[in-house]
Amino acid sequence: MSSEPKRRRASPHHAGSLAIPIVVGVALLALVIGVILLNEKQGSIASTAPGDLGVPVITVQPQPTQPIPFPEVPRISLKETQARLEKGEAVLIDVRSRELYDQAHASAALSFPEQEIEARLGELPRDKMLILYCT
Repeated sequence: MSSEPKRRRASPHHAGSLAIPIVVGVALLALVIGVILLNEKQGSIASTAPGDLGVPVITVQPQPTQPIPFPEVPRISLKETQARLEKGEAVLIDVRSRELYDQAHASAALSFPEQEIEARLGELPRDKMLILYCT
């Protein structure tokens, strides 16, 4: 036997093993290019004027509200409100939507959304001042 190391011959399988790294490299390159193009496209959409999008844009208009019939409806200060509530002379009523009431409301305030007040008048005390708020 000879002491020379055996040389490997290039086999067809060895050439095929290079195909996997090449395919993975091409896939990664395509992914990077796709991400770059997507980011550029999103940036151009953000800078597009609403009328240029090709879809209708609807602007929400404020809903008409009824003006408070001041001076027929007397106003009350926060200080006087607190004093009357502490003495038990008044009831504080939040007339905003139930959702807004659930998010936050004045301590001890009852929820009577504006749309429900007329139907729920019987639930309100007649012997106390009713203090309504909406802010």
